Amino acid sequence: MKAPKINPVSTVPLQKPDFYRLENGAALYDLRLGSQEILKIEWIFDAGRWYEIKPLASRIAAQQLKSGIEGYNADELADFFDFYGAKLKIYDDFDNVCVRLYCLTKHLATLLPLLYELLLHPIYDAKELEQFCSRNKQSLKLELQKNDVLAYRCFTELLFGEKHPYGYNSIPEFYDAINKDDLFEHHNRCYSAKGCIVIVSGKTDDYIIDLIRQFTLKLPAAKPAADIIIPEFPNVVPSQFVQPSAKKSAQASIRIGCRMFDKKHPDYHAFSFVNSLLGGYFGARLMQNLREDKGYTYSIYSSMETMRHTGYFYIYTDVNTDVKDAALAEIYHELERLQNDPVPDEEMNMLKNYSLGMFLNSVDGVFNVSSVIRELVEEDISYDFFEDAVEKTRSINAEEVMHIAQKYFKKENLCEVLVY
Repeated sequence: MKAPKINPVSTVPLQKPDFYRLENGAALYDLRLGSQEILKIEWIFDAGRWYEIKPLASRIAAQQLKSGIEGYNADELADFFDFYGAKLKIYDDFDNVCVRLYCLTKHLATLLPLLYELLLHPIYDAKELEQFCSRNKQSLKLELQKNDVLAYRCFTELLFGEKHPYGYNSIPEFYDAINKDDLFEHHNRCYSAKGCIVIVSGKTDDYIIDLIRQFTLKLPAAKPAADIIIPEFPNVVPSQFVQPSAKKSAQASIRIGCRMFDKKHPDYHAFSFVNSLLGGYFGARLMQNLREDKGYTYSIYSSMETMRHTGYFYIYTDVNTDVKDAALAEIYHELERLQNDPVPDEEMNMLKNYSLGMFLNSVDGVFNVSSVIRELVEEDISYDFFEDAVEKTRSINAEEVMHIAQKYFKKENLCEVLVY
């Protein structure tokens, strides 16, 4: 049996949306693709942790949007969207809150009035808030018994500081301190037209866009900026930090990394490739060494995480406590290999083909394309970013890989967290 011919990927096309700046300042993107009568609409607000006054206000205000509106409690709201076959999800992160609606095109006019009532006039039901906080406190109690959770919390606090929006972690007292007034304050200040991005994708037309435009114009103008003081990023002192486990455990959780940069940094694309080589996918070097060869772990990965104002790199894995020192030694060995030994051509070409294939996959289908567009517009990145990523993947060589590894993988610049 003959294997299929492998064709090299030369370009990865990215469909660019039509853009409209609405009268109230909101940005509307229309990605008119797809043949099915299905829509995905996303409302993205500058309402994440970066903009909150009180810890957890952004997350709870977002997650409690569906707790009810005038005339509908939480269950009735859920039943309403379910009846029309729609799916409403709300996501919050460090910088943004995204309200995402999937629906049939024919039902949009019926769904939008209630959705905008939810965006404009949530009631933040006190009983729902109490139950939400109670559930999350109980979940937190269970999570804090897990070594991987403790390791992540320690790691982010080391990098960003325990009082910074990117660094603080949930504690029961934060849930106890939140009340309805905090949620209304955050909602009234952040859920406005200023900074709001609306991305419409699927089988759209002028009627659909005009309908969404009319409702988006209902968003109020921004409130005066609150006196929010963002702490400076701490001066990170690279070191090993050993956190005692919450309970006796046979496993040790390892986190190694450092604070980095956002997607606008000139080294981002090259570093992303090097990270993939190190531990960014199942066939990467860390996985081959510590899982396939040594059998120290079930999985080990490295990742480059970015936010609007910074980013961080980290390696993460769980190993048996009796091999933790050997596992650490092998991790640093792989970092040193990237610094000192040129990557063989075969390995470079294999990763390039894999990465380009993943780029192609990321723009396969209208909703995947809209996810790429969202990533770019919410961080104010040019559409050239995607093309630059493809070009860097095709052109990077072994010498540049060594240069990036030497620049960013110095052991003396890495923080290490070990929980066991």
